[in-house]
Amino acid sequence: MWTDAWIGLPYAVRGRGPAAFDCLGLFIALHLARRGVVIPDPACTMTEALRRGAVDELRPRFRRVEVAEEGDALLFMMAGRPLHLGYALDNTDMLHTLDDAGYCSRIERWSGASWRGKLEGIYRFAR
Repeated sequence: MWTDAWIGLPYAVRGRGPAAFDCLGLFIALHLARRGVVIPDPACTMTEALRRGAVDELRPRFRRVEVAEEGDALLFMMAGRPLHLGYALDNTDMLHTLDDAGYCSRIERWSGASWRGKLEGIYRFAR
């Protein structure tokens, strides 16, 4: 499966690959590799992007959808703010990475109880 090459990559602050990623870097890299779409990189962490307003600058390039399909952005609330991004594989699973000790990129069920309650929204890149 194509995801095998993307699983087990270590987390790195502002990681843009190819050896390590943060959640934003992984999302950007996956969009380019899988869809040929270049998403502008604010060259910062999700926290910095939120603080600098980069999230608001990128938001018009995405439209909110109700059902996820491959490539959609899954935006999650962390500490009460939209700070985590997952790459939807389908309407149940995502590929993502977290800033947790020893955490590597992995596939998880975003529709399960632990992530569903944190979901802020599903967004699709509008070319």
